[in-house]
Amino acid sequence: MQNHKWPAQQKDKSEAGFSLVELLFAAAIFTIIGGATLALFAQHQPIFNQQQNLAEVNIGLRNAIAQMQLDISNAGANYYPGINIPNYPVGVVVKNRVVASAGDCRTGTPLAYGSTCFDSFTIVTGDKNTPATNPSTSTGACISTKDTTSTLGDIYLGPSGSTTGYASAAAATAAAWNFKNGDQLLLVNNAGSVYTTIKLSADATTGTVNGNTNKFIKLPVASHTTTSTTTPGLNTAGSTGADPYDMTTTNNNMLGDSFCSTDWVLRLTPIQYSVDLTDTTNPTLTRTIGGVTQNLSQKTLATQIVGFKVGVSLFNNVSDTDTTTYQFDNSSYNNGTAVANNFTLVRSVMVSLIGRTRPVTDPTYKFRNSFDSGAYEVQGVSVVVNPRNMSMAD
Repeated sequence: MQNHKWPAQQKDKSEAGFSLVELLFAAAIFTIIGGATLALFAQHQPIFNQQQNLAEVNIGLRNAIAQMQLDISNAGANYYPGINIPNYPVGVVVKNRVVASAGDCRTGTPLAYGSTCFDSFTIVTGDKNTPATNPSTSTGACISTKDTTSTLGDIYLGPSGSTTGYASAAAATAAAWNFKNGDQLLLVNNAGSVYTTIKLSADATTGTVNGNTNKFIKLPVASHTTTSTTTPGLNTAGSTGADPYDMTTTNNNMLGDSFCSTDWVLRLTPIQYSVDLTDTTNPTLTRTIGGVTQNLSQKTLATQIVGFKVGVSLFNNVSDTDTTTYQFDNSSYNNGTAVANNFTLVRSVMVSLIGRTRPVTDPTYKFRNSFDSGAYEVQGVSVVVNPRNMSMAD
């Protein structure tokens, strides 16, 4: 038998793997590219965070200012449901806090903000579900809200234009249900917008006026916090006073304490904008409505607020309203004459709001803003709103 030698089998090159050198070279390239990618990501992460924080501030400010615009434009609404009265009662009440030019309302490190850093304002609107009523004593005489034992008495409320009260005792009882403990009522003179407020400390009942048995709403003397004994219409502020929303806590020439059966009593649903300083290093803009503070998710409009100023333009009886001049100190309002705290003259409101990103505590963070040199960025927004109900008699 003839022996045959078979040729050596050729290796298929497609089955060959990477050499060790090739693997090391590929690993080195991957390490370089991966390191560069991570370094680039680390470099841009702060910029991304910065932009996210700025977007958060912008959204918060814009949402807050949009809510203010809506509320201010309706200031003075629902005063006289179903009644056409060309009057101009108070609609926006501003509390300016003026810091001396050489002073500072902030202290410490980190900065702690004080109450004088921020303004506040209240939008006064009537309760659309409670018709305006006329006040009197049990004999139909004019009432006084002055806190003296000789003049203070029960206040009776009747339906508009009626001297005999509601159609029945049951109708009066139903109307009285609208007036509850904690409500703030605005009393307005029919012939000139002289006004004051009272705050109920008990629910209303029904009572009798001139023999019309239980056909009137009755506010017993013990049920309402009353006004000053010395200055007509002036009230005390705070939750225990007659005016927690500061509508009548600073004297002006439109306050009064005497109201008759042709005048008006309005149940209010005020809306107040102010800055909460529970955490003085994080001022928080809040909105409180109707005498009852809303829950936190509804109440808080924006955090990290570092500026909140409110100015007004006033009706001047000569050239209408000068909307080019805004006044930022309610204690020195002037429309050609001194009209301090006279909020019945407000015809336009300017609100300026400044927010910031969360302060950076990293000592390597070198950025300082040009607003107050803080280690954060700031954004501002300003708006002018004309309350549409405040020029009915102009």
